[in-house]
Amino acid sequence: MTREGTVMGLVTDVRVRQPAKHDLVDRRFVVSGVGSGFEGTIGMRLLGPGNSVIGTGHAQSEGGGHGIGEFTGTVTVDRPPRPGTRCTLEVFGDNPGLPDEGPSPGFHTRRVEVIVFPDLAGWLLYRVEPGDTLTGIVRRLRDHGRVTVAQVVAANPIITDPDTIEVGWRLRIPLKR
Repeated sequence: MTREGTVMGLVTDVRVRQPAKHDLVDRRFVVSGVGSGFEGTIGMRLLGPGNSVIGTGHAQSEGGGHGIGEFTGTVTVDRPPRPGTRCTLEVFGDNPGLPDEGPSPGFHTRRVEVIVFPDLAGWLLYRVEPGDTLTGIVRRLRDHGRVTVAQVVAANPIITDPDTIEVGWRLRIPLKR
């Protein structure tokens, strides 16, 4: 390689299609996109609080060793954080020369902020109606599972003040397994 990701004018790249910014993820979640790495290997890791690695995974690019192609892999979170924790997913072209050469953690590192709910079964979408409060919404939906106001706030970055929600907002209500 003559410089990062370039061999004889060929360029490699990595792009993440899923998950998107602020998606809710479980302790095991799918990552997909397009890209390439050494022998087609795409590395993935989830960084928790303090940038510690709390989950890892890998995938094989359909493009093989040199071509860019689609990839799908799974990240498994070995040390799940508390529900509603914002974490950073890093996806990159694998670099087998580490730590002696090349960028860390790999080539073309892409970062996506996700929100981890370790026991996530899915979520409900709730449209805020006149007179709603977060406490009222949580009470109204308790038959669907236990969730706290703090978890609803964590699942919805649009909420900057838990005492102020707007009619028409569509809120994600996390459901536990």
